Amino acid sequence: MPWFQDLAPADYGRPHKSAALGYLAKMYLYKKDWAKAEAYADSVILSGRHQLLDNFADVFTIANNWSAEYIWSAYSTSKGQGGFGSILPGVMLENKGWGKYNGWGYYMPTKELYDSYDPKDKRRAATILAPGDRFKFWGDSVTYSSLNLSGYQFNKYMEPFGYADGVHASKNGDHPTTDLCLPLLRYAEIYLIKAEARLMQGKNADTELNAVRKRTGLSNLTNATLADLKKERRLELAGEWANRHFDLVRWGDARPPMPNRSTEPTAR
Repeated sequence: MPWFQDLAPADYGRPHKSAALGYLAKMYLYKKDWAKAEAYADSVILSGRHQLLDNFADVFTIANNWSAEYIWSAYSTSKGQGGFGSILPGVMLENKGWGKYNGWGYYMPTKELYDSYDPKDKRRAATILAPGDRFKFWGDSVTYSSLNLSGYQFNKYMEPFGYADGVHASKNGDHPTTDLCLPLLRYAEIYLIKAEARLMQGKNADTELNAVRKRTGLSNLTNATLADLKKERRLELAGEWANRHFDLVRWGDARPPMPNRSTEPTAR
């Protein structure tokens, strides 16, 4: 299998070695085979073929679909009959898109998530739009407000909607793909996988966690704990598919399901 860097541009989006190794690392993390998870994460890190972008927000831009942080993504385009690929950006967009696009208004962040970020953390503004924030939409600079249930919106996948006339969004608002290839696995998560695997083996993971925190504007961690790792995964990967749900389940931190009240006996 070739490395991504060996692919011709016409083949971008096809399988490559970094993606295979990265998903092996993640698979072993889920299997709780910590030694193999660390080893496969290291195989990506030590290949020297990837690096974190200096600016967190730059990861989620069309220009950086195939950046040094890319490991694997949902190949997407706004072109063609209704576009192709992930519709998640449109699903996250404000319902009715402030009158300019058929946003669905689903899958929104909570105020609790927003408040969990340190105000100095540069990831917060890049991840979540809060009331009063300024952002680009359809070529204009506007102030964010929302009728969504939570009043907040994920900002990670908003860049394609920032261009005049929606040139990077599908013309079919019922299938709202964009020209942004949404990350499924990126280099920052490889560091987080290695960090978790090391902590679960009783090893120090400061180097890996601080590599991820370096661009956030926050200070380094010392003698980081599993609680630190869990928080970093939450803040770094917020809004990226169902990572948070899967993490809570595999850690045993998910709340048990509510009882099905229709099957409960009537109180006597």
